[in-house]
Amino acid sequence: MDAASRNDAPTAAAAGPERGRCLPFWADAVNRRRLIGGLAAVALPGLAACGDDAASSTGSSVPAAGSSRLELRRGAAAWLGTPAASPVASPVPPPIAADRLTVIRDQRPRESAEPKRGGTLTLPLGPSDPVNLSPVAYRQSFQLLASVLDPLVRMDEVTLEPRPGLAERWDWNEAGTEITYRLRRDAVWHDGSPFTARDVRFSFLVARDDTDSGVRNLFALMDDIESLDDHTVRVRLTEPDGGWLFNASNQFVFQRSQYAEVWRSRPEGDRTLGGYDWTRTPPIGTGPWRFERSGEGGVELARNDAYWGGAPRFDRLLLVPDADGEDQLDAWKAGDLDIVWPLRAARLPEVRHEVGRLYAADAASVLFAAFNFANPARAIPDMLADRSLRQALTLAVDRTRYADRVFAGFVHANHAGTIAQPWAYDETVTNPERDVAAANALLDAAGFLDTDDDGVRENSAGEPLALVVIARDDARPELRQILRSVAADLPEIGVTLDLQSLPADEFRRRWQTGHDFDLIAYAYNLYAGFTDFDLYGSSWDIRVNAQGWNPGGYANLDVDQAVADALVATDPAALKDALSRLQRATNEDLFGLWFGFPQDLVLVRPDVYGFQPNKLWQTWDTRKLWREPR
Repeated sequence: MDAASRNDAPTAAAAGPERGRCLPFWADAVNRRRLIGGLAAVALPGLAACGDDAASSTGSSVPAAGSSRLELRRGAAAWLGTPAASPVASPVPPPIAADRLTVIRDQRPRESAEPKRGGTLTLPLGPSDPVNLSPVAYRQSFQLLASVLDPLVRMDEVTLEPRPGLAERWDWNEAGTEITYRLRRDAVWHDGSPFTARDVRFSFLVARDDTDSGVRNLFALMDDIESLDDHTVRVRLTEPDGGWLFNASNQFVFQRSQYAEVWRSRPEGDRTLGGYDWTRTPPIGTGPWRFERSGEGGVELARNDAYWGGAPRFDRLLLVPDADGEDQLDAWKAGDLDIVWPLRAARLPEVRHEVGRLYAADAASVLFAAFNFANPARAIPDMLADRSLRQALTLAVDRTRYADRVFAGFVHANHAGTIAQPWAYDETVTNPERDVAAANALLDAAGFLDTDDDGVRENSAGEPLALVVIARDDARPELRQILRSVAADLPEIGVTLDLQSLPADEFRRRWQTGHDFDLIAYAYNLYAGFTDFDLYGSSWDIRVNAQGWNPGGYANLDVDQAVADALVATDPAALKDALSRLQRATNEDLFGLWFGFPQDLVLVRPDVYGFQPNKLWQTWDTRKLWREPR
C-alpha cells in the first residue's frame, strides 16, 4: 500500500475516518484502508473513563470472529444492568413496551417474522461533496453509492470472503496474471439498457487512470482489460496480485454511456470525471435502489423491482442530510431516523431504556502502537530492538481495564496484529494476559535496572526508560484513551510513557523525517484484502523508501518472506497461509503493542427487521430490511 492511502501519509490524500465524525474514508481518497477519527471513549455508570475525552467523543467498534464472549459481555452488562448472558436476536419482535435495548451479537441474525413490503426507510446520507460526484473520486456519500451501484465481486458480510456480484464466477490463469470474469446476464441498468462487459472495462480503466481516482492504487498492477464478448471480461496484470480479487474487484461498476463523453473530452493522461454533475444526469446503476430525486431534504431512492439479487422490501430509501451525532440520536428516538451507526459508546446510557436493537457488529478495524527501532533522539537508537524490553511492555498492558473503561466491553482486546479480516485472521495469535512479575523479571534479566532508585529503569547508557508515543490529535479518542491507560500501567515495571498528540503536519514530519519517538499509534479500518505489506516489509522502511510506511524500521526475514508470498498468492489457501505466518512472526518478534479489534455499535428502530451486519459498511444491505407494522 502506498503512503498516500492514510491520513498520516506524506501526500495530501487522506483516507478519512469514522463515518460522519471526521471524514469518511471516501471523502478524500479511498486507497487501501479507511482511517477512523473522532470516536469516543466510554463514560458509563460504574466505569471510570480514562482521560479528558471520555465525555465528549464518539464510539464504535470491535473485533473479528472467535473472540471470547466474556470479553464482550462484561462491559455491556455494566451499562445495561443485565446479567452477563449474551442476548441474541429475538425470534419474534420484542414487545413495544420493553424498557431497554435488545443487544444482538449474532453476526448472522435470523428473524422468524415474515418480511413485509412497503414503506420508507430513512438513513443518514453521510458526507457528500455536492460538486465532485465522480464515481471513483469517493467524495460523495458511500451510502448512496452502495445503494445505486454494484461491484463485480461482493464480500461476504461476515467473513469478507469473495462472493459473486455482477460477476457470476471468475477464473485465474496458472501464472496468476490473468483473471477472467463471467458476467451475469440478468443485470440491467436502471434505464433499462443492458449491463455489458464494456461497462466493466470502462469502470476499471477510469478507476486506474482518472487523475482524481481515490482507488487508483488498487489498480496499479492492471496492464490491460479486454471485453471478450458482452458477458466476459479478462484483466491482465503485470504481476500476480494477492489482493486483486478482494480489493479491486470489489469496486463499483458504473455505466459507460453515462460518463464516456465527459471522459473523452479530456486529453489522454489528464482525464478525469472529477466534478461530474449528477443534477444534469442523475446516477444510473444496477443496484437495488434507483435514483428518483434530490434536494434540501436529502436524496430519495425508489425500489428497483428488477434487481438481480431480489428487490428491496421497502418502497423508498430516503437519505437525509447528516446532522451531528447528537441530532442523529435525537432523530432516532423521535422515529425520524431508522438506523444510527456507529453509536458513540459514551452515549450508551442515553439509550439503555429505549426500545430498539443494538447490534454489536464486528468490524475490520485495528488499533496499535508500532515500535521504533531507530530513534535518533536516544543514546541507544536501537534500544527497542531488545525483544525482552518489547515483551515486557506488552505483558504490562492491562487490556481488561481499557476494554471495560474505554469500550464498555465492545472490543476484542485479546486479538493481536492488524489483520482483522475474519477469513485471514489466525485465532491462535493473541495478546498475552497481563503479568507484571514476568515483565519485571524480563527487564531485570536484560539489564534494565533502576540504578538511582527513582522508580524508573535505565538502559545500559544510563538513559531512563521514559518512552515517547506519538499519535495524531484527530485520531479516534479511544486510541488516545488506550494510550493513557497504558501510561498508567507501565510505572509498575519502571517505565513511563509520554503521549504526544500532534497536528497532522507535525505528526507527518515526525514519522517521515524526524523519527524521534519510541512508539507511533494508529487506528484504522481495513479493506477486505491484505494491504499492510508496506507496514511490515523492510523494503518499505520510511527511512529509505519515500513510498513506504514502515514507521519504525521493523525488519524480520520471516515477515519479509510472508509479505512476498502474500503479494503474489491468488490461491486463497496460499494467501491465508502467508498471512498466518506473518501474524505469528510479528507477534513473536513483536512489531508493536496490539490493542485489539473494536466493534461497530448499530442502533436500529424497534419496528425495523432484517438487519445484517456488514463489515465493509454496516448499512450496505438495506434491501434486506423491512418494517413490522405495530
